[in-house]
Amino acid sequence: MDRTTTNGNQIVQNVQIYAVVSSNGRFQYVSSNSIELMGYANSELIGKYIKEFIHSEDLFLIESYFYNEHHLHPSTFRFLNGMGRYIWFEATVEFIQSTVMKKDKEIVLKMSTLNTNSALNEQSSERHDESVENYEIGYIDGDLMLEDVPSPLYISVCGKIRHVNKMFQDLLGASSKDQLIGRQIVDFIDESFHGVVKNRIHRMQNGERVGIIEQTWKRIDGTSIHVEVTSNPTILKGQKAEVIALTDISSRRNFQKILQASRERYQRLIDNSIDTIAVIHQDKWVFVNDSGVKLFDALDYAEMLGKNIFDNLHPNDHQQVRESFESILYGATDVQITHQSWNVSKNKTIYTEMVCIPTTYFGERAVQVILRDISDRKKTEELMLRSEKLSVAGQLAAGIAHEIRNPLTAIKGFLQIMSPDLENFHQYFQIIFSELNRIELILSELLMLAKPQEANIKKINLVSLLQDVSLLLETQANLNGVFFEQKHEDLNLFIHCDQNQLKQVFINLLKNAIDAMPKGGKVLVHTKREDNSARIIVKDEGVGIPIELLDRIGEPFFTTKETGNGLGLMITYKIIEEHNGTILVESKQGEGSMFTVEIPCS
Repeated sequence: MDRTTTNGNQIVQNVQIYAVVSSNGRFQYVSSNSIELMGYANSELIGKYIKEFIHSEDLFLIESYFYNEHHLHPSTFRFLNGMGRYIWFEATVEFIQSTVMKKDKEIVLKMSTLNTNSALNEQSSERHDESVENYEIGYIDGDLMLEDVPSPLYISVCGKIRHVNKMFQDLLGASSKDQLIGRQIVDFIDESFHGVVKNRIHRMQNGERVGIIEQTWKRIDGTSIHVEVTSNPTILKGQKAEVIALTDISSRRNFQKILQASRERYQRLIDNSIDTIAVIHQDKWVFVNDSGVKLFDALDYAEMLGKNIFDNLHPNDHQQVRESFESILYGATDVQITHQSWNVSKNKTIYTEMVCIPTTYFGERAVQVILRDISDRKKTEELMLRSEKLSVAGQLAAGIAHEIRNPLTAIKGFLQIMSPDLENFHQYFQIIFSELNRIELILSELLMLAKPQEANIKKINLVSLLQDVSLLLETQANLNGVFFEQKHEDLNLFIHCDQNQLKQVFINLLKNAIDAMPKGGKVLVHTKREDNSARIIVKDEGVGIPIELLDRIGEPFFTTKETGNGLGLMITYKIIEEHNGTILVESKQGEGSMFTVEIPCS
């Protein structure tokens, strides 16, 4: 309710407004009289951060006061109203902690406006509020006990200094107390605080207690100092007075400015980063920079805040991201890099590379993420994969043509033999159909290899897949004097994979083995089950790879072949990685190379 006190012809109004602030500093409720006192409708404030409206010089006090649950005194601060001007508020704080949701805490503010436009009567008021207990300043042998107080302290009557201690004299740099006694206190205070100081003095003259406030004061030599002011009403020789204790916080404020400048530089780096930098708390976005807003095609920053990250994350990546977050939140200190896709809209999917870092959000565990859009890189890799497929298809064309010609010759010959009497040559039909089936299989494999397809994960028999690949490359191997030996310890070796992509892997490995043996030889394809993995070994008897080059295998455009481009093995490594598998290379010059692939079994 409104309270009005009078002092002569002066009227000072303390109008109260109520607000509830969440534990992360956002308005959850504001009373309806906010439009009158603040210039904002309560709907304009709800959901916004209180720090957006607090004067920068008062932020440190507010953060300390609110989030450290400071119950000792009311807090005084400046609040930016709807007209773009700062008005003074004094707030008391209560904290509500849920017993069910222990992480949820609400801050209840009861804010009173301070009318800083009132003039202060220099004469003391005849009115005395009997409801407020005042204390008479004590004396010992006629001297005030101010020197015993371990802080700069002074006593004033209606703002006029009557007594000071030595620490106050030293704080203001006075050579004697006479330089201070008898002067108005506002002479030493920055002009921007005069209105609120006069209001506080007036309230103390009426017996009210006032809260802590930070102010800028001027020393005798004109230099500025920052002080924290604690005030109380008292009685001096039967006259209403004010007893004021000061704490020099200049070093703290200077440190705060340095910290603020550092924060601003850090904030500019975040805001101008081309990567998305965000903070995730309890699976919700609580901070996203401008790049993140653009990445997710959001209209503005507010549209992202509070939204669950799993709303856009592709379902296939949910488990991986949850496990990554759990690891970060509860113990892992290593930086983790993961890949995921996001459904931004019905027609748009983006691919990202995510780095997770542990952080805190208002004292609670949170995850800071850096998202890099790799959609273009993903498209480039797909184009390179398609290009490599077409390149392989072209290289195989001659062998396939030769392979098709042989069964056609057989068909033609048998048909010529059969022409006199078809009935006596029934057994030849078996051979004809067998050769036709072989042609159909070869052509099907060629089409599957060359045709760009989306990833299609299915359960397949790895042994059957390797037999199909060997059949496809058999002609090219024979032309180069190479033969395949297959050894399968388990004929039912099932894995989940993209059949087309995995065929690309083993085509690349077998072609490299053929190319590595210009004088011919044997290529061993050996499969076996090891724990929960399928192990595939492709071993040749070729020229081998120099030991100093082994670490570079899989790099784009690195090749040991005169006509190669290095993309085949790069794509091979990429496909196996996407299937959660590994590739190990062993080689000895003059004896051959061995590629070992491990892929999780179904």
